[in-house]
Amino acid sequence: MGIVSRTSIKFSIILYIGIVLGYVNMILIFPNVLGDELFGLTRILFTAAALIAQIAQLGTSNILVRFHPFLKEDKKNSTLSLGLILSFIGVLLSSSFLFIFKNWIIEVYSEKAGLFTEYYYLLLPAVVSLIFFNLFEAYLRVLLKNSVSAFLNSVLLRLVWLALVILYSFQYFDTSTFINLYVGGQVIMTVLAFIYTVTVAKLNLGFDLSSEKIKILKTMSQYGIVTILSGLSLLLINRIDVVMIGSYLGLEEVAIYSIAFYMSMVIIVPAQSISRASAVLVADAFKKNDLVTIKSLYEKTALNQMLFGSIVFIAIIINYKSLMSFLPPNYADSFFVFLFLGLGKIIDTGFGMNGFVILTSKYFKVDTIMSVGLLILSIIIKVFFIPHYGITGAALSTAIALLLFNFSKFLFLKWKMDLTPFTKDYMKLVLLLIGSCFVTMVIPFLFNIWVDMILRSALFLLLVIPATFYLNISPEFNEIIKKGWAMVRKK
Repeated sequence: MGIVSRTSIKFSIILYIGIVLGYVNMILIFPNVLGDELFGLTRILFTAAALIAQIAQLGTSNILVRFHPFLKEDKKNSTLSLGLILSFIGVLLSSSFLFIFKNWIIEVYSEKAGLFTEYYYLLLPAVVSLIFFNLFEAYLRVLLKNSVSAFLNSVLLRLVWLALVILYSFQYFDTSTFINLYVGGQVIMTVLAFIYTVTVAKLNLGFDLSSEKIKILKTMSQYGIVTILSGLSLLLINRIDVVMIGSYLGLEEVAIYSIAFYMSMVIIVPAQSISRASAVLVADAFKKNDLVTIKSLYEKTALNQMLFGSIVFIAIIINYKSLMSFLPPNYADSFFVFLFLGLGKIIDTGFGMNGFVILTSKYFKVDTIMSVGLLILSIIIKVFFIPHYGITGAALSTAIALLLFNFSKFLFLKWKMDLTPFTKDYMKLVLLLIGSCFVTMVIPFLFNIWVDMILRSALFLLLVIPATFYLNISPEFNEIIKKGWAMVRKK
């Protein structure tokens, strides 16, 4: 896990800087400056664009991670070449979709989200920029050089959006110009990602047309087509509720839900950091048929993702009321929305890299079947829950779907490969986290928001960190603590 730890720490630092900016944007500034409807518009535009882009990528990201170990020695850059071809095809398909179904989409949203239909035309540049950004980001990931793409997406883009909102608040431009520039920020990030990819990678595009390489390219294409549905299903299970809330309840409810959704996304930042580096190693281990390494990575990623993700989740839970006090009053009742969304994320990260292990193995078609089946079930649950229970129902349905989604994959891996992420240390960790959360939750409010958040958070960390260290639950966690302490002693 050495390379995983080094890459994850650097990646996490960038993402957590982005989280701070995101908190400033999403919690303190955007809802107060833009208002519910305009803020909801920015959320639904990029949620819809992300869903369409996921299909239009035609499995490119999965292809690059899965097959780069087989082609990384090629003089011609076959993986990136195929990715570019598939991305251009995806642009044509998504453009056709947005044109053909324009009237139907506008009709669906015209009653509850009229502002979205007014700026429908911005979906195309948003989708195209996301398709190519995801391509460059995936390629940089397999080169283990994805820190810059993370900086562009998590830090620079949020700074650009923050600047635009501040300028809008001082009436430097009208709403139409603001929305156009807002989408334009994503386009700029894609251009910068392309420039960086050119500088670090050999863009000797083309294909080695030997019979062996042609066979691999055919397998890559088939793999990409099959896994489109896997990636889309997971994205839809996590994101389709935003689109459905816009249709059923309106942009104001989208805005409230988006706050809780954004805060829940903070939970998976450690998992993103760990899994990005680990995914490349798993793909390489499958190439060598090294099941020992796969088992080790599976257990360690599950343990560390549960540890770091739960620390973030519980830290937000115990301070949620105080965090919401900075927002307009209508955001205050979103605790259970966040609770269910957060539990869903903990479930998703706590089961480790089950999805990627299946996708990288010979059983990748099974992952697609499971994903599509659970997506259909998820949509059925949401269709019932959202009209009856509002945004809380949307969050609960997501948590249920993620539980079923991950438990089915866990059972399959246990059956076929005798893999499980749950060790004795994992169980110790879960009990420690539950106990620490309970202790800090029952403490009454301490007269001042800032004092309460600081002392409550400090108590929680004092309960978790020393116990985790001395019980040696996670060697990787202990290594981080030792290095941090050594740096402090040096200074």
